[in-house]
Amino acid sequence: MFYEDINITKRKTITNGAKYDFFIYDMLSLEKKVSKGKFGKGDTTISRFKNYKMLDDETGEMLDVKIRCSKRIDDALDGIDPTESKKVFDECLKELENRGLVKQ
Repeated sequence: MFYEDINITKRKTITNGAKYDFFIYDMLSLEKKVSKGKFGKGDTTISRFKNYKMLDDETGEMLDVKIRCSKRIDDALDGIDPTESKKVFDECLKELENRGLVKQ
């Protein structure tokens, strides 16, 4: 499935001699839309949440998903008052789950 507001990239690597394929889910534009522009811009980082998988149409395997988000929301999640950022991040994750992301 294709969505204009997210970017999914498949990465193929070899880690410790073993093949390791994974997806990177770029949710900046979704983040920006949900937060009405407060988050979803600037530098990016890979989120610490790594318990998601997604079906690879090419191989039929469930591959790990790394979520790329804005550094601004990632820092706010660790900040003094993470209420707003947690709400936005959870809403984004719920939308991604509706689009095929599976929580382990």
